[in-house]
This record gives sequence, C-alpha cells and structure tokens, in this order.
Amino acid sequence: MLLEGIKDGAFPGAGYGVFKDGKLIQGVAGSHTYDGDSVPISLETVWDLASVSKVIGTTTAAMMLVQSGQLDLDHPVSLVIPEFEQNGKGHITFRNLMVHDSGLVAFRPYHQTCQTSQEVMSSIYKEKLTYETGSQMVYSDLSMILVAEAIERITKTKLDEYLKVSVFQKLGMNHTGYFRREHQSFIEKVSRSGCAPTEEMEDWRKALRENRYGKIGSEAMFGLGPQFVQGEVHDPTATVLDGVAGHAGLFSTVGDLCLFLVAFLTKSQTIIDSDVFKMFTTRQETKSTRALGWDTKSPTGSSAGVSFGSNSFGHTGYTGTSVWCDPDSQKFSVLLTNRVNPTSKNTKILAFRPKFNELT
Repeated sequence: MLLEGIKDGAFPGAGYGVFKDGKLIQGVAGSHTYDGDSVPISLETVWDLASVSKVIGTTTAAMMLVQSGQLDLDHPVSLVIPEFEQNGKGHITFRNLMVHDSGLVAFRPYHQTCQTSQEVMSSIYKEKLTYETGSQMVYSDLSMILVAEAIERITKTKLDEYLKVSVFQKLGMNHTGYFRREHQSFIEKVSRSGCAPTEEMEDWRKALRENRYGKIGSEAMFGLGPQFVQGEVHDPTATVLDGVAGHAGLFSTVGDLCLFLVAFLTKSQTIIDSDVFKMFTTRQETKSTRALGWDTKSPTGSSAGVSFGSNSFGHTGYTGTSVWCDPDSQKFSVLLTNRVNPTSKNTKILAFRPKFNELT
C-alpha cells in the first residue's frame, strides 16, 4: 500500500510498524525525495515527528512528574510559571493545557515576530484568551509549549536531556531525540543527512540562520543552500525555540517508536505505572476526543480508520506521521512519512492514513 501512496503523490517515502497478535512487522518504501537518484528510505531513516512529539516526548515527561507527585494537573500553571498569569490567565490549570480547553489560541506565527526562544515565551505569557476556559476544545500548540516549560522548571533540566536520560535510554530508543540548534546531531549515530527531508527551504529560515550564526556559520552548520529542510525541525515556532519544544521537535525511527509502544502496550516497561498511563490515554470529557496530551478515536472520520476500537488512543503529526494504539485488541500502528516534501500544500496523507490503518 505504501507504493500506492508514493505513486499517488501522497509522500516520497514512508516507513511503518504494525504490532498485532503479538507479532511486530516493519517495512519501508520510497526515497528521501521524488528525485530519481534520491537516497532510499530504510529502517534507519530518522523522521521529524512534528506533533507526535507532543505524546512521545512532552506527555511522557508529564506522566513521570504526575507519578512522582511533582506535577498536579489541577494546579494553576502560574504556580510553576508566574509570568503566565498575565491578562487573566491565572485560573488555567495544567489539565486545561493537556486537554486543549484553556482558551489559548491554536497557533501564532511567532517565527514572523520573534528571533529568540525568550521572545517566543514572553509572547505566549502575554497572550489573551480567545474563548472561555473549559467551554470548548481548541487544539493549541501553545498549550504543550507551556507544559514543556513547566517540566523544565520543575526538573531543572532541559526537556531533551530529561527525556533522553529518563525515557529514551531506558527503553533502548537510541535513535530518538531533538536536534538542538547548536548541535549537528543529538547522538553520535544520527546525522542530519540520515533524516528524511521535509519541505523546501523557506526564506525566513535562511534569514533566521544567518541572523544567529552569520553567513559562514550557517553554511558550516547546514551546508551551502540545501534545497530542503533536513535534520532540522520543520515546525516554525519550534525552530525559533532552538529545536526543542513541547509541541514539536522530536525525531525518531520506526523501530524506536515500536519499542516505545510495545513497552507500554504490553506493560513491560517500569518507567510509568500502568494506571498513570491509562489515565493519560483515556478520554477526559464528552465535548471532545482529547485525553491528556493524547487524542482518542472519534466516532467518525478518525485517522485510525475503522479497525481500531473505541478505546484507542493516538496522535498525528503535520509532517505526515502518526501512531495509533488499541489497548483492547493489543495492537498498534506507526506510520512515518514526509508528506510535506516538497510542499506542505500536499494533503493526500489525510485520505491515506485511515486506509492504511484499516489494513491492520
């Protein structure tokens, strides 16, 4: 089926993992780009997870802090981030952030107005609410950016380092991490060239690089005018946030994500108690499908397709990524693509995802 997706122009390359009946199957198809001489996709290919970062990264860290008693979901965010109290936001809790009903706007083009991570965070702290807290669900990148900031303040550790030591290394996820801006690689085994390219290079990204590193420094780090973004987070706000953010920035492989999901689905991991994991992956209210950080399957039109049960949980990513897990039938699917190559205007992945998942 992946070859059909490539032929249809849904994406140039893809990798997948399916766990069912206690058996794990993984595979790949296509190349980095549509060019005839492009690098073939392999199981070692590293993918920009986009918003799947929210669940594999940020939400997992939040689970650990809830389990240890360091984070109370019903406490106001301003207890940890006092600056967030501005403009009548002192009542918003971490639970509001994680079910996306805080009142915060879905997205702001901070890359157009900010040059540093400090400027982005200051802008978020000053945001005014766009609807009454708890009255509706508006999926917001700002919410998970704030959760990540709180995690760093509570642990006194950068998010990428906390997850590396506390989660990824313990699960053997040796090809998972964030490309922080000043590093060529998040671990020795992973280089930028081993990542699936995403979208064509934008003028604002080139300008931001040169503003930060100078023309010579930018070329030394990223090469001479690459055509596509590669080994650098695609998300604009995460880019300004130095590549490490609560809503995007995590890179991984099919194999590593399968390690993660097998560990939690079969309860073989010892990092997070199964009851805490179940709480975070269970729908929290009737007005939306949101769990805590995770999403759950909607009755109609879900990217999980029809074969995943009503208790399934998962998440999708803008670059063409997704994970879905059915705890009742003990199965999951991982689908990683770079559907944004060469342009994010291509939305054929929306029809492809449920068809793929229906085959599992």
